[in-house]
Amino acid sequence: MPSLFRRHPTRTITETVNGIPVDYDIPDTTPPAPRLPFNLDSLLRKALFTAAILMTIGAIVWGTVAIGSMLGILAPSWAAYLVAGVFDAGWAACLVAEWLLRYDTKRAALPRNAGLAMLAVSVAAIILHGHRDDALLVGIVGALVSVAAKGVWAIGMHTIRIKLDPKYEAYLRALQQQAGTEMALALGERDRLLSEERTVGVRLALEARRPTAPPVVEPVNRPADRPEPRPVQTVDQPVEQLEPTPAPAVAQAPGRAVDRPVQPEDQVATLLAKLRRGDTITKQDAADILGVPPSTAYRRLTAAKDQLRQYN
Repeated sequence: MPSLFRRHPTRTITETVNGIPVDYDIPDTTPPAPRLPFNLDSLLRKALFTAAILMTIGAIVWGTVAIGSMLGILAPSWAAYLVAGVFDAGWAACLVAEWLLRYDTKRAALPRNAGLAMLAVSVAAIILHGHRDDALLVGIVGALVSVAAKGVWAIGMHTIRIKLDPKYEAYLRALQQQAGTEMALALGERDRLLSEERTVGVRLALEARRPTAPPVVEPVNRPADRPEPRPVQTVDQPVEQLEPTPAPAVAQAPGRAVDRPVQPEDQVATLLAKLRRGDTITKQDAADILGVPPSTAYRRLTAAKDQLRQYN
């Protein structure tokens, strides 16, 4: 009965039948991959570092309480305990740096030595707190908590640290240096692009805040003053007897008084007289004769031609 609900492994086969690709499943007879054997070393390593982390937390808590109560004499409680946590948290942070540099012996020496120095300061502060409260033995035992946590970490780091040959250590350092250089160049390029983008944004904002320039008004081109008539000199006339050239007279209809303004009838009469003489007058000729615009001259010329047809 249990075999009815057992799922057998299958695998998909793709074939072409009469030119058409088809997919179908068949039982998978491939033997399953063997399981990895139980790794006791990995389990013990995890237990070791778990114990080290718990001991570190306990050491930080005890050091914070002990040193914080001593610093509370001169500072508020919240400030005293906050600063007291720095003593043990400092050497714990150096442990993290030493872990990251476990394959680089030269670079790992700095966080290891700094952690030992910070541990010594923390131990001294905890012992001093016990001595101040007339409990030197309690202070020494509390200080040994931090020493024990640091010792467990040192043992754990010793179990995972691999002593590389100088050749391979230099090779690994070169790879890390190359990767770090590429990351630095990428970050620098990102900063440059962000700076250019901010620069463009600032320029656009400044252009938007700049007041619009008033429109430039071009000066109106005034017609040039009509030049004064220049005197005309004959061949045999002395220079001092020059006579000015007479100004052009305005066309007037015959028989019209000089002081009477020009009327349309007078202009039509002028053009009619010329048409009767047989002159051919165009619209532009009429405008030049009458001294009026071409549109007005066209109307006057049309009226003169109408009168001429009536007379004929």
